[in-house]
Amino acid sequence: MKKKPSIPDAILAIDFGGLSTRVFCQSSQAGSKANSFVMESQVGPVSQDIANCFTKPNLASASPENIAWVAIGNECRAVGYLAAAQFNAHIGLAGLKYSSALYKALAALWVVSRKLDLGSQFSAAISVFLPPGEFNDSKQFFELLSQYSASFETPTGKLSVTLDKTQALQEGGGIALIHNSNLGSAFKQRVTAFVMVGFRNASVIVSARGAVGKGKTSDLGMVRLVDLVQERTSNYDASRLALSIAQAGVSYNRPYFYRIARNREETAKDREVDQLIEAVKLSRFDYARMLSHWINEVLPPDLDEIVFCGGTSEYMKPELRNQFSHYSLSWHAGITVPKTLDPDGLGCRIADVYGLFSYFKSQFEVLRQSSVAATSQRAENTTSTSGDAPVPPTDIQSVKECAEQSIKPKSEQSTKPKSEQPTHPKSEPPTQLKIEQFTHAKSEQSTEQKFEQSTEQKTEDITEQKFEEPAKQKFEEPTEQKTEIITEQNSEVCAQQKTDSSIKDSCLDDSNKWSEEEESSNTEPSLEESEANLDAALLLGGPYRGAGKKVRNYA
Repeated sequence: MKKKPSIPDAILAIDFGGLSTRVFCQSSQAGSKANSFVMESQVGPVSQDIANCFTKPNLASASPENIAWVAIGNECRAVGYLAAAQFNAHIGLAGLKYSSALYKALAALWVVSRKLDLGSQFSAAISVFLPPGEFNDSKQFFELLSQYSASFETPTGKLSVTLDKTQALQEGGGIALIHNSNLGSAFKQRVTAFVMVGFRNASVIVSARGAVGKGKTSDLGMVRLVDLVQERTSNYDASRLALSIAQAGVSYNRPYFYRIARNREETAKDREVDQLIEAVKLSRFDYARMLSHWINEVLPPDLDEIVFCGGTSEYMKPELRNQFSHYSLSWHAGITVPKTLDPDGLGCRIADVYGLFSYFKSQFEVLRQSSVAATSQRAENTTSTSGDAPVPPTDIQSVKECAEQSIKPKSEQSTKPKSEQPTHPKSEPPTQLKIEQFTHAKSEQSTEQKFEQSTEQKTEDITEQKFEEPAKQKFEEPTEQKTEIITEQNSEVCAQQKTDSSIKDSCLDDSNKWSEEEESSNTEPSLEESEANLDAALLLGGPYRGAGKKVRNYA
């Protein structure tokens, strides 16, 4: 028997950038909207007691991404702004990306639990980027993440997250998915290189007539340009220098360099900024030559087009356009991130992860639509079957006897409306409840018609007495007459209840029969079958990877 597909409580796409961690997330509840946030890339060790001293007083006022820390056993790490601002953590570019990405992913799960109000226990589906050079580490990364996410400490206590689905793509894969999807079947006839130039790495993946191979990675991200500038200057902080260079742009706007100048005296500060700008110009020329040379080395000879991705490619756009003008060029595949999902104004720097999130989320939307369609079809079939079922005849004599035994003063009778009375057991699944409510209402209508035919006159008498007689006359009626009216009213109620009970039993029999048939033959599509219907799922195909988890490998 196939296991029914499950939709996780939260869907995430994470990009572990050299300068920042970018996250898109959304709750799986109907009507929920996508959300996004950015965390600094720093990760630093700290004791849990010290971390709590900073976070507990600020839980209500600070954004969770700015006070995040996680603890696994005795190992506690501050992540993002808390690590950078309070514990002097540095950007770790020397080690493997996935080693620090583990703590970043756990911190992101905690931030998501706060932003989406998921509580301390929920399920999640996560898709991440890894450089092509580290892509073979995706299996180990997800094994560790699945193990540690099951129970870890956060500023709000212990958090337990079950990973329903995991997926790893090479950097640039999000833009590749969107671009090839927009091309349609034409992408199977083209050779396209996706050149991702970020802060830490420069990567190239090639889609050769529909087949995507393992990409190439180098350390020629913008950090190489920063290194060249530092060699010519007074060794500025790498992250602040990179930000100033990027903001100054190709016109080298001086105000952005004044922010990192060390001299306080105005004349000396002007001279320092002049030297800094000259160093950036020379370093930019050297960096453009090194980057272009490496890209030329890894491009295939039958290339049709190049799609440049990443913030550094946007910064180096004049040099790259001039160097590769003999190819058809595109930047970021024309992807524009909605402003509501880009509060920090990162623009093209989050286009790749936004493309990944859009694709990853679509898999669950297709699954949800398929599940809803299957449920609706079963509801329609069950309704038609239940609607044709014969209604058992009403025993009027039994109803009268029931009414005589249940005569009570009105003050002792239940005033709860009939609509509030339970009509089905709480333990039954929601889908069956909806079907029963629908079929019950349909059968009840025909039953009421039959009942009204046999008691039409009594109903008219009761209605006239209840709504047309003045209140004063009601109070003046003899006790015997009121008792007779009450008896007739209770007769009506008992008859209706007995009829409803018969109909309900019939509907429950049909519903249980449907439920047993469903147990033996489940027609809901699995997640794999839903993905098979997506053209986008074939764009970057490959086997699943991961310790028991479904990890899409596009290598």
